[in-house]
Amino acid sequence: MLNLDKYQGIIFDLDGTLVNSMVAHATAWESTCRAFNIPYDKEWLDQLGGMPSRKVTLEILKRYPLDLDAQAITRHKVNVFEGIENKGDIIPKIYKILKENYKNKPIGIGTGAQYKHAKEILDTTDILSMVQVLVTSDDVENHKPNPDTFEKVAQQLSLPAPDCVVFEDTTIGRQAANRAGMDCYLVAQGDIIDFFPANKAQG
Repeated sequence: MLNLDKYQGIIFDLDGTLVNSMVAHATAWESTCRAFNIPYDKEWLDQLGGMPSRKVTLEILKRYPLDLDAQAITRHKVNVFEGIENKGDIIPKIYKILKENYKNKPIGIGTGAQYKHAKEILDTTDILSMVQVLVTSDDVENHKPNPDTFEKVAQQLSLPAPDCVVFEDTTIGRQAANRAGMDCYLVAQGDIIDFFPANKAQG
C-alpha cells in the first residue's frame, strides 16, 4: 500500500488516470484526423491529454501547416467522442488508492475534460461518491500545463497546495501539478511509474 501519510489531500486526474477513457479520446481523434486529412500521431496527441479538445485542435494547427476550420475539427472530435457508448472502465490500481484513502483524506479531481463529459464518465462508476471536489476545463481559463486546475482543487478542498499530492498520466499534467507546488505520481498503463517532487521537478 502506497504511504500517503504526509499529505492532507489527494488529487486525481480523470482520463487515463482513474478511468481508461483515453482510448475513447484516441479513437475520436483518429477519426477526426482521417476526416480532415491531418497526420495522426497518437503518441503526441496522448501527451496533450489534459487539454480541452479545442486547445488540442489549436496545437494540431500549430504543428501542421493546414488551412482548416478549428471549430469544425473540434466539433467533429467531440461528436465522435460523445457517440462512443463505453468511454472506459476504472483503472484498478489507481482506483484502489482512492478507495483506501477517501475516508481519511479529502479527495479532488482536476481534469481537462468538459464537465458534461467528466460527469458522464464518472456516472458509470462510484468515484463521485468518494470525491469532495471536481474541477473541469469549464472551471478555469488557463488549462494544464498551467497550475490553475490543481490550484483550484486545493482551494476548494481548503488545503494549501503543498499539502496535496497529484496522480497524473501525462507530462503536461505532471507539469501542472509541480507548478502548483504539489508532488506528483506519474501513471502509465494503469501503474505508477515515477514520482516528481514539486521542489525538484524541472519544467
